[in-house]
Amino acid sequence: MKESSDTHRCHLRHNSGTHLPPVTEHSSKWDRALRRFRKLFVLSPRHPDTDMFFRSFSQLDQENRRLVEDYPACIIHPLSVFRLYWEMVIFFVMIIHSFLLVFVVCYLIYIDEKHFDAIIGFDLFLCAVLMVEVVLKFITGYVVKKSKSIVLEPRKIFWNNLKCFRVVYHLLGVFPFILFLPKLNRSYYDSQPLFYLVIVLFLYLTNICRYQVINKYYEVIPKFFKASENVITITKLLIASLHVLHWTSCVGDIIPLIGYHSISKTTLPEWHDTQLVIGKFLVDVYREIYREGYYPGRPNSAMDLQEYKDFRNYLFHLDFPLARTKSYQYVMMKLDDAFRHESILGMYIRAVMDSIQVSLLASQMNTNGLASRDHLVTSYLVLTGWMWLTYMMFRMVQIIISKDLSETKYNEIINELKAFGFNRRLSSNLKGKLLEHFANRYQMHYFDEESILNSLSSNLRRSIRMETCHHLVNNVELFKNLPHTLIEDIVDRLVLEIFLENDVIIEAGRYGNAMYFIASGTAGVYSINGKELSHLVDGAHFGEICVIKKEQKRTANVVALEMCEVYKLSYVDFQELIEPHSYLLERMKKLAEERMVKTLGAMDKVSEVDVYDNFLQ
Repeated sequence: MKESSDTHRCHLRHNSGTHLPPVTEHSSKWDRALRRFRKLFVLSPRHPDTDMFFRSFSQLDQENRRLVEDYPACIIHPLSVFRLYWEMVIFFVMIIHSFLLVFVVCYLIYIDEKHFDAIIGFDLFLCAVLMVEVVLKFITGYVVKKSKSIVLEPRKIFWNNLKCFRVVYHLLGVFPFILFLPKLNRSYYDSQPLFYLVIVLFLYLTNICRYQVINKYYEVIPKFFKASENVITITKLLIASLHVLHWTSCVGDIIPLIGYHSISKTTLPEWHDTQLVIGKFLVDVYREIYREGYYPGRPNSAMDLQEYKDFRNYLFHLDFPLARTKSYQYVMMKLDDAFRHESILGMYIRAVMDSIQVSLLASQMNTNGLASRDHLVTSYLVLTGWMWLTYMMFRMVQIIISKDLSETKYNEIINELKAFGFNRRLSSNLKGKLLEHFANRYQMHYFDEESILNSLSSNLRRSIRMETCHHLVNNVELFKNLPHTLIEDIVDRLVLEIFLENDVIIEAGRYGNAMYFIASGTAGVYSINGKELSHLVDGAHFGEICVIKKEQKRTANVVALEMCEVYKLSYVDFQELIEPHSYLLERMKKLAEERMVKTLGAMDKVSEVDVYDNFLQ
């Protein structure tokens, strides 16, 4: 298909679309700024999901007209530029907030207190941003994917956000739990760990499933860069795995400390009773090293480095069942960390590695301590680890085996097209148009339309055709009053063609042999000298005289201003269908001739646009 010349430039393309009040010479700076700001909230073709719902300028224009004219100015379209970039921001804010919160809560006992204010201030800022998102949800429309519709009614938006306690779930995600940091710090070092344990478990249970919300906000990023569905699915699984691994590792590293601490007695027991020693003894060690011993809780053990070495050697050489368990290893590991001032990053990395190791174990034998809580913690890690691993494997197998076969075929053909372009040494521009044409035709899912239709019964095939195309044919003035069966036959002969931006659909001066129906897209009508005359949008048709009378010259150029889905009806097909109805053909020819004579006779009274509208045939 020939490309349009440089004179085929659209001057009307961006003049409308937002339906916001126009900016005039008398508009104030405030009005100009307000319009520019409001423009961010309307439907935008830049949003990656827009093409799923709106395939042409005309459809975008109608949607923005609905938004601006029918609803309050505060309503934000879910496919606007603002939502596109705001959801990217919210994704990163949620990731940082989620990862930071559990990390700080679980490792606060090693963090210098002078940094608490900065950490709390930063996390409060993240919570404030997330709170803004909760508020914005009540003025942002939402997408119903099943029906491919956009809901913008304020009342429906309001009740949709209150449905199934959804707002409570979102508020739990933005609650500033970071404010409990000083209280958690005191509860650990003042031998009151129950509050600490409750908060840690509550945060884990309420946040471990929030990866679904995080992934929802993540989707817009790969779509913006036109990533495939497989890439999006795999990266979502990776993000979810990192989310679960991070929370499990942090919580799994602090819960034993709190658990041991909570059962310790008021007096320091004998060294051989390690299960009781670890709680208070580690608190004493950490208080001396990380808090300089100034907490007013119970008196510390005042154990110096030499006493610690003696204690460690005693346990190391002692032969008793506890020495071969995770409890003993955990005690020694934490004591060694404290006395060699292990960095928080080092402890976190080790916790991640331990979490992966325990989660992938086949059983809990010889991995837990003697206490019942050790069995519970280890069993939980093993069970959840295998559940998550099974889920990951299931999802991967689903992608490979049970995924959309049409998408697989699409990707295969895309690779074939790339190889074809390389082998034929096509220019980069032409190869790009080749891939763009295929992408617009099949929308990431390949199907053999001809084979599918041929496998159907004639009645079913005609019903499908009529449902998708009858409105195009019914708009043709010359086709009015035709028998319904003939209309069905005409619709059944329509052939779909895809025209990319700047492609010439018909060229002035050439003889026409078909008429065209625009299913979606916008085309510009240009005179022979390149002057833009009008636009043709969804549902428009042109060239009907060419299927009635042979060898009619085109009098204007029609150029695609965006990707256009156009149905073509050839002269040969129409003549074959109309032949049994010769009286109808004569009537249509008579109407066409009257229309042409009327236009020619009024050439000096009608505008150039009207002339080309009639001679566009």
